[in-house]
Amino acid sequence: MSNKVNSSEEKNLLAIEKIVERAKGKITPEDAASATGLSINEVQDALSRLVELYECRVTMNPEKGSVQFIFPFPFQKRGRKTFKEIATAILAALWKAFQVVYKAAIGIILIVYTVIFIVILIAVMFGTSRDRDDNPIGDIIGGLLRAIFEAMFWTSVLQPVQYEVDRSGYKYRTYQKDKNKGKNFIKSVYSFVFGPDRPVYDYLSDAKEAIAFIRKNNGKITAGHIIALTGVNYEEAERRLAEYSTKYKGELHVVDDEILVADFTQLLNTTNPPIEGGKIEFYVDEIEPPYQITGNTGGRNSVIIAMNTFNLIMSFVLYPVASQYFSSGVAFFISVFPLVFSITFFLIPLARIPYVLVKEKKRKLNILRKKIFDIIVSADVPLTAEQIIEYAKINQSDKANAMAVLEKLILDLEGKIDLDENGKALIHFPRLMKELKVK
Repeated sequence: MSNKVNSSEEKNLLAIEKIVERAKGKITPEDAASATGLSINEVQDALSRLVELYECRVTMNPEKGSVQFIFPFPFQKRGRKTFKEIATAILAALWKAFQVVYKAAIGIILIVYTVIFIVILIAVMFGTSRDRDDNPIGDIIGGLLRAIFEAMFWTSVLQPVQYEVDRSGYKYRTYQKDKNKGKNFIKSVYSFVFGPDRPVYDYLSDAKEAIAFIRKNNGKITAGHIIALTGVNYEEAERRLAEYSTKYKGELHVVDDEILVADFTQLLNTTNPPIEGGKIEFYVDEIEPPYQITGNTGGRNSVIIAMNTFNLIMSFVLYPVASQYFSSGVAFFISVFPLVFSITFFLIPLARIPYVLVKEKKRKLNILRKKIFDIIVSADVPLTAEQIIEYAKINQSDKANAMAVLEKLILDLEGKIDLDENGKALIHFPRLMKELKVK
């Protein structure tokens, strides 16, 4: 019996797939039922299976006032990655592996070689104090030692001064406190090379957030709600609505002849309140941390730079001596290896600077987008572009970028522009406003 049922479901799936192909990817359940003779329930089951297999989005057919499934044509398998995505994933994995290996050695090598070179310095200084004429390299190392101590002195002298207030309310001058207090020094070294750690992205966070919203919103969600939660455009919101409706057994229906709603009555059933799901955090409230080169204070960076510079110079100075008095293996670990390591220690953060600057610029543009987006979703009446920019409290220097962001948002969120009686262009988002009111 089970085999017969599966066979029947496969036949229905193939029949619907052929109809979708003939319709160039756009189909309503009613049209599919009419073309195949299958019942509406059978059609919906087959379409749900197709949505599981292929990329799809759902929207309302404005002509018929019914649910419409839109499959990219030809079909695109769900979850299939493009060459660019695969290449990016491979590069990310390689970079992560390099970080793990480099981090495993970075702190130890930096500190151990600093100690080793200091011991060598002291030994050479004692040796040259007895017979300076026999070993002129002592003059070089002595000068290096003096330079290091002088650099440390000037670092403390140039450290920023700030005012603090004691318990009695009196101000006093003091050196600016190290904000890295309590932060592990090795972690500061990691941050110097690779930048501060950033929160790991949970690929299921949007889905968990959507489920939490559904349960709070009486089991209902629209594409507009998904946009408010994530900030995506309508095309992506409709794709996620199709995915959620299939994955979490939601029923799609049209209300008021114009609003497509997904109803998830099963998600309202709960028997264990202490089990927390996703937290609801709207798009405008999700501000990512700034992109920084190191994330350390100037004082902490100065110490790290001084240590690595010391190792770099020492390994370079010791190279001719090590090559002359030691075997090639020992010479390699005394001079060549720390020299190469010290160079890469500086090159990696320098190479990261363009990447950080570009990402920080995108982050600031994204913050502009959130400010404007917040005005759009909270406005009850049409507004001019100037009013939206003003209410979003955009700085004068950012207005040109803000206008470009607004123009893109009008396209992403299916905004409309009408002229008032004075000929002023008023911007409004009727579809979004209607969908956000669904409860």
